[in-house]
Amino acid sequence: MLKIHFIGIGGIGVSALARYYLSEGYSVSGSDLVASDILDELKHSGANICVGNGHEGQITDDLEAVVYSAAVPADDPELKKANDLGVKTLSYAEVLGELTQKYFTLAISGTHGKSTTTSMLALMMIEAGLDPTVIVGTKVAEFGNTNFRKGKSRYLVIEADEYNRSFLQYRPQITVINNIDKDHLDTYGDIKGVVEGFNRYLKNLSREAVAILNAQDDYTEAVVAGVQCKLAFFNHEEAAPNWPLALPGHFNQ
Repeated sequence: MLKIHFIGIGGIGVSALARYYLSEGYSVSGSDLVASDILDELKHSGANICVGNGHEGQITDDLEAVVYSAAVPADDPELKKANDLGVKTLSYAEVLGELTQKYFTLAISGTHGKSTTTSMLALMMIEAGLDPTVIVGTKVAEFGNTNFRKGKSRYLVIEADEYNRSFLQYRPQITVINNIDKDHLDTYGDIKGVVEGFNRYLKNLSREAVAILNAQDDYTEAVVAGVQCKLAFFNHEEAAPNWPLALPGHFNQ
């Protein structure tokens, strides 16, 4: 049985990835600094998890890979031991990036509304019989109050976060950029850096990929400058959406 270890397994993104590998039949282990409901749920699903510091013993040379969250420092003892043993180490974003090339991937990005939009898109695809695999940054009631759903089709729906430039690892066939705002300035410095980050994300996509953007967002024009992928736009002034959503708010429409 293939074995994989996650450092920072309690994170909302990393835990969903751990669930994916559990569903693929891997032996999953992991560590995190503090206990949480997410860790309890992962243990119940079959993961071997240690809480606190000093768990380098979980790192063995028979691991397929060690996956770490963006919050894990480079001098983390588990990460250091993996490197010393020659075990492959990958960030969460790198592993998810590999999955985006394995599936037909639909990625939801933007400063606000990623989890909500990802969840709604996934539920619509499920209702349409498309049976997607889903990795989302929140717990979804319809997924058994978890952040992951295993589907049987070729479709993968993910939340593509710009934090730490994670989304630059992803190669979706369809992506949505909900909106752009001043956020993660520890990564980008200012709004110009944020816009440049989203522009680079779109420039990474193939000519056959489709990017769907907010026509009324102030930064959309700059974000699409020089990109080669196909473009589509929502939120035109003439549009008057009136979908029967259970969620309130014009922004959700």
